[in-house]
Amino acid sequence: MSRPRITLLALAAATALALLPGSLAAASGGPIGPNQHFIGLVNGKHAGAVVYTVCPGPLSPGRTGPPAGGQTVEVLRVPKGGGDTGSTGTSVYAYIPGGPPAITQLFDYGTPGAIPTTGRVPCNGPGTVYFSSCALPQPCGAGAKTNDVAVKFEDIAV
Repeated sequence: MSRPRITLLALAAATALALLPGSLAAASGGPIGPNQHFIGLVNGKHAGAVVYTVCPGPLSPGRTGPPAGGQTVEVLRVPKGGGDTGSTGTSVYAYIPGGPPAITQLFDYGTPGAIPTTGRVPCNGPGTVYFSSCALPQPCGAGAKTNDVAVKFEDIAV
């Protein structure tokens, strides 16, 4: 490839990067702070997310078990919409209800955290992972709003 063509391609790539919206740059990382909007991801997805469970034996309605290992939650910063960290938020909790719940505290955008295998969640069926700047059900700072991600629990031990 000729030198002028390489220079032109490099210039085009640099221009394209400069034109990317700020939200994409913000989504890539950085510390979580007050009054920021975010969305939650479960296993890398905000929609159509699946949480795999390990529930050996026959399934029955209402049965619970632990989440399978190797799964993650994370948050991405967005310019508006989604959740809001409120006036005091410096982290976001990913909360999967259960007895006990599976809770992961996140301090940086774009940095996945492990879903703990010590929680008990539904073995199968629909559910929700709540992303909040406070440990639910505690009250949050002024302006805080959760971001809820609908998930499907799917047993891999059947």
